Amino acid sequence: MFCPNWIFDICVARTAKEFLEAEISLEGVAKKYSNFLSEHYSEIQIASIQQTVESILLFLSEIEANEMATELLDDFCHFRLYYEKIGAPRKMKPIFGNLEDPVKVNDWGGEATIKSFKAFVFALRSNSSLKAALGWRLEDDTHVPLLAEVASKQVSILDSL
Repeated sequence: MFCPNWIFDICVARTAKEFLEAEISLEGVAKKYSNFLSEHYSEIQIASIQQTVESILLFLSEIEANEMATELLDDFCHFRLYYEKIGAPRKMKPIFGNLEDPVKVNDWGGEATIKSFKAFVFALRSNSSLKAALGWRLEDDTHVPLLAEVASKQVSILDSL
């Protein structure tokens, strides 16, 4: 069973955010999320996450996001969690199963994540309602306990070895 695309998107954005905030290698943070995803879904290589993060960081550099970069990444995580797409809220309590359950069709991919992130950033410039609620943290969100748990784990320098 496969990882839902929105969970992959959140893991990529969190990898980028944690890399920017900490003095840890990108590979170390990507490994944390790769291990998490591979534990709950079919295997996702570190390189898939790492390459997608590098493209997102390049985009953030091109638009000169600077100190706003981590805020944009948080806003994207919130958006992907609570919305299927702009104007379409996600059903937070599915009738069957759990929000974090695997899907039958592999619909995630680095290119789709990059495209989604870019579209979100440009939409955010004209629609501030897409921003995360003040004080929202993935680590504290009760809708996605598995994601919250992995987001709260700290990565050490030894993890990248």
